Amino acid sequence: MRSENGNTIETRITPDGLYAFLKIETQSDEPVTMDQIREELDAKQIVYGVDWAFIESIVKDKRYFLEFQIAKGTESQDGKDGYYEYLFDVDVDVKPKILKDGSVDYKSMGEVPVVKENQEIVRYHPATEAKNGKNVRGEEIIGRNGKDLQTLKGKGFIVSEDKTLYYAAITGKAIAKGRTLKVSSLLEINGDVSISTGGVNFTGDVVIHGNVLSGTQVNVQGDIEVNGCVEAATLIAGKNVVLKNGMQGNGKGIIRAGGNVSGKFFEQVSIEAKGNVSANAIMNCDIQCGDTIQVAGRFGIIVGGKVSALREIEATIIGNMAGTKTCLEAGTKEDLFVKMQQLEHQCKEISMETAKYSNALKKMTEIMEQQDLTPELQKKKMMIMRLKIEKEATLSDLEKQKTQLAEKIGKCSNARIIVVKSIYPGVILTINGITERIKTENYNSTYQKKGYEIGFTSNI
Repeated sequence: MRSENGNTIETRITPDGLYAFLKIETQSDEPVTMDQIREELDAKQIVYGVDWAFIESIVKDKRYFLEFQIAKGTESQDGKDGYYEYLFDVDVDVKPKILKDGSVDYKSMGEVPVVKENQEIVRYHPATEAKNGKNVRGEEIIGRNGKDLQTLKGKGFIVSEDKTLYYAAITGKAIAKGRTLKVSSLLEINGDVSISTGGVNFTGDVVIHGNVLSGTQVNVQGDIEVNGCVEAATLIAGKNVVLKNGMQGNGKGIIRAGGNVSGKFFEQVSIEAKGNVSANAIMNCDIQCGDTIQVAGRFGIIVGGKVSALREIEATIIGNMAGTKTCLEAGTKEDLFVKMQQLEHQCKEISMETAKYSNALKKMTEIMEQQDLTPELQKKKMMIMRLKIEKEATLSDLEKQKTQLAEKIGKCSNARIIVVKSIYPGVILTINGITERIKTENYNSTYQKKGYEIGFTSNI
């Protein structure tokens, strides 16, 4: 605003509307008045948070040609989003450490937290509401309300009525992942498992802090973890088997796992694993693995026995200078593509039969709309419906087989055997049905099927 006497009063409002500034410029001896400043503020609608006492001091002291902040609004405060506070360690590193020589220290693996029945394990902190603000024009600034999170899903816990407290329903292992919380049954055995103590049968997970001695059996639906050593025992797990030391099976040791198997070493053990097998040494074992076998470390050796994996076998050393018979198989001997074609043909035939039953049911429904339902028609309809359901069940089972077979084909398609250091003469390699005996020592190579023979390439 410029007055007739040449005085200029300028106001500026920041883009967010939270601050207003005043600047007075004069070219005459006539003083600027408070009424003139009020007129300027009214014109710019600066009505909230005005520091009138400060403005009066500016006018009184004639502080011209400088810009001063003369009004301040109130910022809005966003509400906080809801969040979960976990009262147990959710960041446990269950992976073993890799030592300098490349071997794996299975003893270093962290243990999943154990919680007690009725123990408080999670607290939910609800979202908070926003506090609205106001700009210097007196307009309300709307804050963002916090968002609440969905209730945790899972099992093995109890939730309070207000959904803010979670308690363990059982004593077990607590695992939190994303929006899922799970407390699974856990059996802890502080001593050894021996013939005198009896075997172990459990529906959850088992942690054995001692040893598993010869002649015993541990059979669980979850994981098996053994902190001690394992002798000629039988370990059967629905999920994973973790041996923080190793297993000397003496030709009678058995491991069956629905997941992965890992341990410091395996000697004279029979292993079947749907997942991976990892160790620092495998000696005179019979192993069937649904994915990858990895033997790590400077002395990570596979010697003796028969070791097979669908996807890959990797070891530092394979065989020995004594020529101990050592058989490695990667991939499969089956013609999986022929098997897939057979399954697809079966699916097509059953789909056609199912369609016939569906059409028959449709025609029967049309007939029954035009005439009364007789016992004979009802009986025939029920028979067709039963046959249709049976065919649909068979088709569903075949589709599952196709999915599993496609996964198997994917794993086997690039099956290979990797030697990090040395492979010795006498070792027998089989990759996707092609077999070859190693005749000369070779180093740092990868073996794969090439046409009707096995070829190798250097890893360097």
